[in-house]
Amino acid sequence: MKYLLLITLFCISLFGANVDTFAKEAGYERDFQTALQKAKKANKPLMMVLGADYCPWCRKFERKTLESKAVKNFIKDETIALVVDKKFDIESFPKAFQTSITPRVFFIDPATQKSFYQTAGYIKKKEYLKKLKEMKTQFKAK
Repeated sequence: MKYLLLITLFCISLFGANVDTFAKEAGYERDFQTALQKAKKANKPLMMVLGADYCPWCRKFERKTLESKAVKNFIKDETIALVVDKKFDIESFPKAFQTSITPRVFFIDPATQKSFYQTAGYIKKKEYLKKLKEMKTQFKAK
């Protein structure tokens, strides 16, 4: 029983590291308040990617969509990106953005701290790029 507990804790720690590793490699923030302040200063929307350590669709969305060159460049140029784990980081972001659906992306107006655009689930890179352009249009229209 003791070994089972140790193995379980080890596996959980490995899953939790996925979010940190992705954030570091992609250049995403990991702290909501830090990202919000950067978004305010840059007058860019805050893109908050909400995932879960146990979510295979989250990993696929990260690898296939968010890490694709065109999407990655758009996100870098047009947003301040943040990634949070809905389980491990639950206390670090506003309750208004807690959801059971992952992956979920909230685009947040830094002035109002309210979501003005959202996506949910795995979306292929070409379709996601279209959604990012829609988001940009909505943000500029405010």
